[in-house]
Amino acid sequence: MGRDTCYITLAMCGAAAYPTIYQSLTSMLTLSKNALNSGDVTTLYQLYNEDDPPPVAFLRLPQLFELLIEALYSPSERSRNAEHNDKYIYVLAYGVSVTERWDGEERRSINTKRLEQTINAIEKTHKLAKLDDMPEWLCNIETVFKYLKYPVVSMGIIKYCKEVTMDSSYFKGVTDSVPLHLIMIDEIANNHPLHHETVFEFLKPLFERSHEHLQELEQIEIRKMIIDRMVHLLCVGHVIPVIQYMRYCLDHETADKSLIRHFAAEVMEVTTSPYSAE
Repeated sequence: MGRDTCYITLAMCGAAAYPTIYQSLTSMLTLSKNALNSGDVTTLYQLYNEDDPPPVAFLRLPQLFELLIEALYSPSERSRNAEHNDKYIYVLAYGVSVTERWDGEERRSINTKRLEQTINAIEKTHKLAKLDDMPEWLCNIETVFKYLKYPVVSMGIIKYCKEVTMDSSYFKGVTDSVPLHLIMIDEIANNHPLHHETVFEFLKPLFERSHEHLQELEQIEIRKMIIDRMVHLLCVGHVIPVIQYMRYCLDHETADKSLIRHFAAEVMEVTTSPYSAE
């Protein structure tokens, strides 16, 4: 069983000096809970709307970000606490966009210039994720691509795409050569080098999954499509992990050899000189 580091994390960032925040965060983030509740999120929302809000560092906890993103972008969370979504969005947007300047223990300034536009980006894409209606996504694709430049939105879209594509019947209904969900994943890889590993971890189980309801040739074509996404990831800088993974598939015979050949051919096609001496 893992150790509960919540109390240590909050103590190290000084949250104990703010009892209300400390209580709200511990009630959600301890191992025994690890779940949001609308009352505590509302408390955070109210505190960070005050003229003199607490330090933003208390919101910059990976576990809190993860829970907020899941609540806002997971289709399976569609109906939970919908009336409090504006507070969830505000707390998440505040945590990722607001910056502060400190002089020792005294805060000199708070910069909220990017807060409103971040709220808008999360709000728009969150609504599309909850609606989960492909025509709506297509109608708003230009706006979506603009908002994918926000790292927090990209993490939300990865969460949404992962849940949608892991449905066993997903590829059965796909008629496009590359589904919109995977196009968005490509765009995230273009925009955010720090998300490359997350994108790769999204693609691997999609490639490895069995599609027993499809014919063998259809399964091969789907896996080629996923390999093309991996090649794209390689092209934007995530080189070694992709090559190591495909080498593993070759050595352990976990993928059809035609797929390995396809990967090699695609890589050769996008590789151009000059080459290093090695």
